[in-house]
Amino acid sequence: MNIRQIEAFKAIMELGSFTRAGERLGLSQPAVSKLVLLLERKCGFGLFLRQRNGVIPTPEAQMLYEEVERVFLGVDSIQARARAIRRLDHGEIRLVTFPSLATRVLPPILAEFLEARPGLRIEMSSRNSWLLVERLATQGVDVGFGMFASDRPGVRFEKLCSMRAVCVLPSGHPLAEREVVHAADLAGERFVGMVEEDRAQLQVDKAFAASGVERNIVLKAQLTEASCSFVANGVGVSVVDPLSTEGFPASQLVIRPFRPVVDYDIWVVLPGFREAAIGTRALVEHVRAGLTRKLAAMATAIGEPAA
Repeated sequence: MNIRQIEAFKAIMELGSFTRAGERLGLSQPAVSKLVLLLERKCGFGLFLRQRNGVIPTPEAQMLYEEVERVFLGVDSIQARARAIRRLDHGEIRLVTFPSLATRVLPPILAEFLEARPGLRIEMSSRNSWLLVERLATQGVDVGFGMFASDRPGVRFEKLCSMRAVCVLPSGHPLAEREVVHAADLAGERFVGMVEEDRAQLQVDKAFAASGVERNIVLKAQLTEASCSFVANGVGVSVVDPLSTEGFPASQLVIRPFRPVVDYDIWVVLPGFREAAIGTRALVEHVRAGLTRKLAAMATAIGEPAA
């Protein structure tokens, strides 16, 4: 027996007519009759008693229909699951990202993504950009957002967007009166830097070196958010990515454009040995759009064209 024969049988049981069953299936009445005849031969017993005003199922047909219903319920469940996957309303996306993106900027973007997808789950963790690449290389997560690209085997990189470094100053600092802070303005200033393992910090170091400015580094932090906290508490000044400044009020932290320009690229990091799922791709595009809007708004707020 084949699925078409079973569909014809099911339709007749539910509609009580070969003709109406044919209409449901897009078949002629003779075609439906032929399918039922073939099914009866396979079963070895009759399924319907034909009468002038319709058909009556045999007791054997009633017993068979119970099993057919269970089978089609399973098919319906599979179809429903497929629809949920297509609508990105099922499954789990494992995400890892760098800390300054994870804490304050990404949550509202992800909340918007999940709002229309109640059946979807996201598992998010944060690592520095070097460690998150390792997580992706070992196929431990589905997607990452990092601050640098490398030639690490097992992963591939796609540019997500760019952002421009800013200078952060404690409230009341004399340089807060400047519209733009240059590297030379920070000569001799107490400076909060980053530990050497932070790859993005290398670009800041190069900018100061190219300007011939020697900084008075009084503290090195591991996270740029921590750098902003130290600056807000008057330890010194710093140059960080703008995402790290999110959530600090103007009464604590003053943000100014920095020159020379230091642009950071944010990268999508994907496992190299499997294709990204539909949901993962949709998440990436949603984050791209949300993050681009956020960075543009932050740049406008300090009078800096977006990177």
